[in-house]
Amino acid sequence: MSIIEDWVCHLQAAGKARRTVEVYQQAAESWTDYLDGGDPTEAGRKELEAWVAALASRPNRRRPGRKLSQAYVSQHYRAVQQLYRWLHEVEKEIDENPFARMSAPQVAEKPVDVLTEDQLKALLSVCEGTDFYQRRDMAMIRLFIDTGARRAEIAKLRLEDVDLKLQTVRVVGKGGRVRIIPFGTKTAEALRRYLRKRARDPHAESPKLWLGKVGPLQPDSVRLMLKRRAKEAGVPNVHPHKFRHTFAHRWLADGNGEIDLMRLCGWKSRRMLEIYGASAADERARAAHRRAALGDRL
Repeated sequence: MSIIEDWVCHLQAAGKARRTVEVYQQAAESWTDYLDGGDPTEAGRKELEAWVAALASRPNRRRPGRKLSQAYVSQHYRAVQQLYRWLHEVEKEIDENPFARMSAPQVAEKPVDVLTEDQLKALLSVCEGTDFYQRRDMAMIRLFIDTGARRAEIAKLRLEDVDLKLQTVRVVGKGGRVRIIPFGTKTAEALRRYLRKRARDPHAESPKLWLGKVGPLQPDSVRLMLKRRAKEAGVPNVHPHKFRHTFAHRWLADGNGEIDLMRLCGWKSRRMLEIYGASAADERARAAHRRAALGDRL
């Protein structure tokens, strides 16, 4: 087996999420392709810096006329950085980690794209009604809003994962990590209404929480449902992860605890916290400016 294959096995054994392993492997293969048959254990800082520079200047195939994004280059850098940490600290294949004397590529800070309160109300309003799909979609969208959970976490819920008495939901996140997330009274009410409809559905015996026309709802069907409801509500650019953005942004903008947010969202690193923290700080600064009304005093 190659070094990259060994590393991928190590990542899988360590319980890394499937998508994380795929991203790391893609970055490592990009690096070894650049070496063109060279041994990664013999490469040093100069070769790595040249590779990063080459990535930064590479055309973006999805966006003709543009280069690869700073975020993409940074993601590849950090993935290969983990490869060399493994080679140095775990496998002892190299005496010195070349990344020890390197700096990560800078990524320009972008405002986090979130849903406004009016947009959330519009999405909920198109789900008001008594038919099966209105009740289901209302319950699901409220769970997205109330928990900040990922699409896969919401889509894969089972009946046993929902505790209406305690108003909590059990989700399985990246790497198989389990979280218990609370939800509010309105979400509990929406779930109860859906479950009463669900009990009379032909597929009610399924252990999966969400049902569609032909049985349990698939994760991609959740994305399509949100797209359809967003179109009805006149809300642009709605996708499942945007609810997660909104949850984290509002949590911090309201002055709630950072460690609590990390636990609720299932983050092991503070990296995501820094992104949403900057976004929330910007909103607090704008609110402070409106309260101060400096220009209006004159």
